[in-house]
Amino acid sequence: MNHKSTCTAVIAGLVAVVLAGCTGGSGAADDKDQGARVKESAPAQVLPSAPDPASIHVPTGAPGTPGSSTPAEPLPTGPTLQLTPLELWQRTSAVMAGQKSASLTIAFRDEQGHPVRAESSVAANGDCVGRVSAGGGQAQVIHIGSTPFLKGDAAFWTWATVRKGDPDDARLLSNRWLKGSLAQLGAYDVDSMCSLPEAISNVTSDFDGLKQERGPFTVAGRQVVSLTQTGSTGTVTLYVAISGPAVVVKAVQKGGSPTVTTTFKDLGRPVHPKLPAGVTG
Repeated sequence: MNHKSTCTAVIAGLVAVVLAGCTGGSGAADDKDQGARVKESAPAQVLPSAPDPASIHVPTGAPGTPGSSTPAEPLPTGPTLQLTPLELWQRTSAVMAGQKSASLTIAFRDEQGHPVRAESSVAANGDCVGRVSAGGGQAQVIHIGSTPFLKGDAAFWTWATVRKGDPDDARLLSNRWLKGSLAQLGAYDVDSMCSLPEAISNVTSDFDGLKQERGPFTVAGRQVVSLTQTGSTGTVTLYVAISGPAVVVKAVQKGGSPTVTTTFKDLGRPVHPKLPAGVTG
């Protein structure tokens, strides 16, 4: 997560560009334990351009282009329950690192305790489509490769600009598409929603903490085991599918920063963002 100073710098840039354009007349686990076992290991889909972000719907998986039927890529499988906690962590990290696309949700609370939720369909090449809900408002997000676009409503921009102490800027930024550095997601602490490698690394990095496995449990309708890594600065708990490949269904990070919950689904589905119309920046 980026710091408040990043938000201040980026939003200041947004206002400068918009003002220039205006002058020229020119957007828990269901931890119900079903007979737990504990093992320890020493440290060892597309959204089209929309006039109103409130109408955005993030699909469970981005479909292929009309007339095509691109199948999801097959994933490796293996016996999850027969592994030690360390072996399972290593296998899960390897399986997740090989993903080409996924649908994500990222949820946390900002420094004022307000809920922030990001939903996206994102590919490893940077293509991304989704939305951010914060402050009672929403912002539509589209990334085409490394080029970001963002369009937020008045409530979203009020939330974003209040964080830097200048809510009057909200009316200048509302309901218009912003491009490039003006739409960088780091200012709103949700940069990983459109970076699949970062989202995966955030939850699967091995910091040599003690690893414990429990379960099975049911999460999002799937049988999983929980795999918790505990270190000096906090914990990360992965809920890993028992059957099929060892994929992360849900991850919870605690300690040192706000608790962050991330979910993964629709692995391997293609993502096809569309260029928005009427971009500023």
